[in-house]
Amino acid sequence: MKKRRGVYNKWAKTVVLNKKASTRSHVPHTLLFSQYSLRKMLQLYQMVYVKPNKGSHGVGVMRVESNNGSYSYQIGAKRRSNLSWAKLTASLKRKIDNKTYLVQRGIHLSRYKNRIYDLRVVLQLNESHNWQITGMVARVAKPGMAVTNGAQGADTHTFESVISAQGGAELVERLKAEFHSVCIDCAHLLYAKYPYLNELGFDIALDHQMHPWILEVNTTPEATPFRKLANKSMYNRIIRLRRLNARRS
Repeated sequence: MKKRRGVYNKWAKTVVLNKKASTRSHVPHTLLFSQYSLRKMLQLYQMVYVKPNKGSHGVGVMRVESNNGSYSYQIGAKRRSNLSWAKLTASLKRKIDNKTYLVQRGIHLSRYKNRIYDLRVVLQLNESHNWQITGMVARVAKPGMAVTNGAQGADTHTFESVISAQGGAELVERLKAEFHSVCIDCAHLLYAKYPYLNELGFDIALDHQMHPWILEVNTTPEATPFRKLANKSMYNRIIRLRRLNARRS
């Protein structure tokens, strides 16, 4: 199978998704990282994520919080608390090491069995060369972790099992319809800019009001989460279309 071409610049993808009002309302406020932008975002939201502009598997992602003039941050399972602004920024600077990072509004995630989770939604160009949702899965974070990546110990569950536990079959159907509309709009925006794309993996968070937020769009998503499910139908479909798109690219 040919190596898939992707777009690995998260800032560039964010700019594209913000071009349309209907998709912009699902993209958390994001800025290029600086001390100024970090202070501004913490004043607005009190909790933010600082993440590498290029990277995967949740590596280097930091959750930063402010509380009455004191600051804390978490990376992996390690947490530092009761920091002054000077100590916070000095510590983050060492972690960032002159690389390009983003600061993104933190979304207080909905929980499943008292663990945060997000959703991976895969879109692919199908046999008719139309964008189609071919897989949805829930990733439930390891207890005490600030990210939901499988590489960081998250568990994989079916979309229906996690969402029905939050709001029953009605919520499952509402979110499916919303994801179909929003993700396909995003796919068209990204495809117009990068016409070699044929597969997208959306990392979607739900807040406590069950509003979907697109945390990231991976342009070469892994099929691994779907292989972990007992029912392999989504995994098989993803691999079949991936091979088809490799042949015609």
